[in-house]
Amino acid sequence: MKSYGALSGRYLKQQRRRALLTVIGIILSVALISAISTMGQAVKDNLISNTKYENGSFHFSYQTATADFANELRNNVLVDQIGKLSSGSTTELPNKTTTTMTAVNADGFDLLPIHLQEGRYPQASNELALEQWLFAQLPSKPAMGGTLTLNDLDGKSREYTIVGILKNQKTSQIDHASRVYTLLDDRATASSNLQLFLTFKPGVAIADQLPHFEQLNDSFATNGRLLSLLGESSDKSLNRALIIIFGTLIGLVVLSTIAVIYNAFHIAVLERIRQFGLLRTLGATPRQIRNLVLREATMLSAISIPLGLAIGWGGLWLAIWLMTHNGINVLQMDSFHITFHWWIMGLSVAVGLFAVYVAAWLPARKASSVSPVEAAKGAGSIVRESYRRMRIPSLLQLMGVEGKMASSNIRRNKAKFRITTFSIAVSITLFIVFHYFTQQALELGVDTTENTKIGFEINAYSQATYDSEGQPIQTEAKDRLTADQLKQLAAIDGVDTIYGNYDRFGANAWLQPQLVNSRFLERTETVPQQKEWQGTDRTGVFTELELYDDARLQEARKYLIDGTADPKQLAAEDGVVIAQTVKPYIRSSNKREQMDMTTLKVGDTFPVELSTPDGKTVMREVKVAGILSQSPFNAAYPENHILVIGTRQTFEKLYKDTAYSEGASLHGVKIAVKDGADTDALRSELEVFVSRLPTGGQLIDVASEKERDRQFALQMQIFVYSFLIIIGTIGSLNIINTVQTNLLLRRREIGLLQSVGMTLGQVRRMASAEGIWFGVIGGFWGVGLGAAICYFLYKQLNTVQGIPFVFPWGGALIASGCAIAVGLLSVQSPLRRMNKASLIDRLREE
Repeated sequence: MKSYGALSGRYLKQQRRRALLTVIGIILSVALISAISTMGQAVKDNLISNTKYENGSFHFSYQTATADFANELRNNVLVDQIGKLSSGSTTELPNKTTTTMTAVNADGFDLLPIHLQEGRYPQASNELALEQWLFAQLPSKPAMGGTLTLNDLDGKSREYTIVGILKNQKTSQIDHASRVYTLLDDRATASSNLQLFLTFKPGVAIADQLPHFEQLNDSFATNGRLLSLLGESSDKSLNRALIIIFGTLIGLVVLSTIAVIYNAFHIAVLERIRQFGLLRTLGATPRQIRNLVLREATMLSAISIPLGLAIGWGGLWLAIWLMTHNGINVLQMDSFHITFHWWIMGLSVAVGLFAVYVAAWLPARKASSVSPVEAAKGAGSIVRESYRRMRIPSLLQLMGVEGKMASSNIRRNKAKFRITTFSIAVSITLFIVFHYFTQQALELGVDTTENTKIGFEINAYSQATYDSEGQPIQTEAKDRLTADQLKQLAAIDGVDTIYGNYDRFGANAWLQPQLVNSRFLERTETVPQQKEWQGTDRTGVFTELELYDDARLQEARKYLIDGTADPKQLAAEDGVVIAQTVKPYIRSSNKREQMDMTTLKVGDTFPVELSTPDGKTVMREVKVAGILSQSPFNAAYPENHILVIGTRQTFEKLYKDTAYSEGASLHGVKIAVKDGADTDALRSELEVFVSRLPTGGQLIDVASEKERDRQFALQMQIFVYSFLIIIGTIGSLNIINTVQTNLLLRRREIGLLQSVGMTLGQVRRMASAEGIWFGVIGGFWGVGLGAAICYFLYKQLNTVQGIPFVFPWGGALIASGCAIAVGLLSVQSPLRRMNKASLIDRLREE
């Protein structure tokens, strides 16, 4: 042996199991740090790409401009691209469909969210691109490469060649109105309704230059979401919140890494106090002893950090590759790429080394300060229990002799108790915080309604009846789809569930003033309407009345927080189900905030004001039978109204003799698609069904859009729970390493207890009691610290979008339960190994 440093390698080889646990802990921590950083950067990069896809890649725009103004901007040294758009006349097509001729220049096709499905963009003023669904509405039924006669920009009939098919838009299908695109010649100067979309040249400080361009034209507007992601918006709250949130999460991972390594090194130093003392007697200096421990940290880092980087980046890349090559759009993005950033790898190495050396420094300093005389006596590893007159009795003492022994062991060495408790508390805190953040991210970023299941909508037309003078005759309201037709739809291959579509009506509900949330009125600066009804003062609250069939009510049960959503029970008592949580836009804070608009409870009744055919109003009273956490369909949280849901029987009574009498009749359906169904084949079947309707109808295809939503939700859940599994593994390793090492250091002590008559069962119960108690104490501090950090993260998230703070009970219970269970199981393996070892050999250990 040439130097004392060679002892580091020998010790690590001797303690392979403990070294392996420490290595695994460092690998997982570094992998998580690099994966979080890489994923965070990738998400930001891809969010920018996705925003450009959805909203366009321009930085700012002018909604009204002239050709001269466009030429003036073209000569500006700061401007890079200028997209031009000019809308022309409309053309009437069959089935009440209209098209609007829209001319866009070449830069406009690059900067605007106009997306090709097939073919190419127009390259001449006689070429055309249009949405796929329009082909079925065109009288001549042209195909790609065919010709089509439409009104041009000036309203004159002109023949165009179809060169591109665009992706369908839901709004255009619902409105039966779509834009068709041709090329706008950049030399055109006659357009009077020109819109401009511009980008700055690379390197320009966008936020600093925007005020100047805003002064040039009153119709100035920015691509706000894109500028926010680029960090060029005047509102820096989003980027600041993201930096704080991800910095906090990575800081917790670093703290957990420090706890794992510090605990391992500290206990290892305590185990070798006598060895260090002997080295001191042989002439080793404090610096050499300190370097001995730090050398061990360096050797562990050299093994762990490169593996951690490879596993973190490589595992993330593999997961994304597998999803994209299986046709999954990661995070709803058509192309999601994991990019390699050297600065992220360098930062991960620096953070990993920082965590390792900070964790090893204090134990190294303790080792270097060992007194040779005391260490040679063995006093450095034995700590007597200090007795005080007043001491709170431990609950462990209720477990008999084993519990009293466990309590004495825990109290005997305060430093070791604090280290162990701290280590467990950090692990629990880490899990609680990540669990809270990921759940909030899921709620904010994922559609939590049943909308994602719906792939198609069918609206059946009504059969109008006219008198001899051509005036419409009011007839009895009837369903536009029969029961047999609904059965035919349900029998089509790929159809999962049929949801009935009924008219939604807005009406005023008149509540007692104390039932209206005063915070909603204050934050939204709403001046409520007041009215007297049946001798009491009432406050007006806007409501939406929506009829749910049995299939919709079945889905509504998932969101029920009180009462019932059973159709039979609702119909029997004329009850309604309400969703009273809203998310209004708050002007003072420039964000949306989630809150309850009213404080209605099950059993409350209130009147709804409805109009009658003769122009008068009538009050109809409804009873609250159930309360939902959110709306099951459409927007999860309305902006400024409560949702009132009822059965057909209830609403027929509610609407009787009012202007809403047709609201209880079925006018269409929404169709939920089975997982893995062939949507193209299903679309063809539905088109045939619609074509056979006696009164005609409209098919709306949103299958591809909803498939992206479902994939996004699934991927978010995969990412969330994968991170939670890694976090749980790091925490479990931390606890296992702590408890097992703590127990193995007491081999001789446990041997002495067995030599004086303590059975293995009593030893097991004593050690188990210690493991459970460490879990309880660590859980107490971990839950408190975790809740505090969760509240801190909530404040950051709240700056972006107002949400209520919910105490992280779920994460706290899972983490505390797992900590106690892991602590209990961790003591079993060392006890089995001790039992196999000779009692004489253990008693001889120093």
